[in-house]
Amino acid sequence: MLGKIAMGFLATTAALTGYVIQDGFVHVSLDESSKDGTHLHLVVPAQLAPLAAHFAPPKHFEGHERELRALLPALKLSALELAKLPDSVLVEVRDGDEHVLISKAGDGLSIEEDSPQEHVKLWVPLRAIYDTAEVLQSRAANGSI
Repeated sequence: MLGKIAMGFLATTAALTGYVIQDGFVHVSLDESSKDGTHLHLVVPAQLAPLAAHFAPPKHFEGHERELRALLPALKLSALELAKLPDSVLVEVRDGDEHVLISKAGDGLSIEEDSPQEHVKLWVPLRAIYDTAEVLQSRAANGSI
C-alpha cells in the first residue's frame, strides 16, 4: 500500500515538473561593478510568466488597456516569427562605454547590457513570451484587465 502511494506521489511530481519546465527557463543575471554591488543570478521556470499574467490583479493594467489590446497581437506574432529565424543580432547599440545587444539566441530572446557600472543579461524563451501575451490577450478580450 505504501509503495502505491509513493508511486502515485512520484508520478504526480514528475507530471508537475514536466508541466512547469515545458517552456524552459528564464535566465536573469545582474552583476554590479561596485565593491558592494549586487550579484544576482536567477533561473526561473518560464511557465511562471503566463501563470503570473493569469493571476495579476487588474489594477496593474489600469490606464494601459488600450495599449495592451493593440500591442499583444504584435507581440505574439513577433515571438512566432522570431522562432523561425536563425540566431542573429536584432539590435546593437554602442554609446561610449555602454553596449546593449538584443539577439535571437536558440529558441529565446537575449538582452545584454554592459556598462562600467553593471552587466545585465536576460534570456527568455520565445514560447514563454507568446504564452504570456496569449494569456493577457485572452484576459483583455473578456474584460478582466
